[in-house]
Amino acid sequence: MKKIELDAEIDDMSEADLRETFSDVMEAHEANAAEFAELQEDAEKAGEFSERVEELESDVEEAAQYFAEKASDVTQLSAGILVDRFSIDELVDLAAQADEAAFSQETVEESTEDDGENEDESLFADKPQKSPKFSAGREEREEAAKDRLSRISGISFD
Repeated sequence: MKKIELDAEIDDMSEADLRETFSDVMEAHEANAAEFAELQEDAEKAGEFSERVEELESDVEEAAQYFAEKASDVTQLSAGILVDRFSIDELVDLAAQADEAAFSQETVEESTEDDGENEDESLFADKPQKSPKFSAGREEREEAAKDRLSRISGISFD
């Protein structure tokens, strides 16, 4: 805001000085009016932003409560304590751990139900070995490897 001050008494000023002073006062007034309008506009925007911030904060609180309820299964702590003590990021991580734990329990339950139905399926250890059988000695393994590699063109062992 521009300050409007008179240096001399009005009665002591000439007509030209009065006109110049009046022009200066009007310029300062117009600048002040424009600046005031900008301030009012900024204040309105700030009000809108503060309302939006409040809405977002309530959304964050709601999300924190949701994730805390999910995480309370894993941590054995009440949702209220979790909301008070942990950040939203930590609550999301804890909720993810709870989901993983629930998923792994479902998988274990499904696999125990399937064991009785799929008895004809063989285990990996029960299947015969398909890779070449190696003897116990290192020299014999090296000879078998050289023999297999010598079948590839371009490789020689001189």
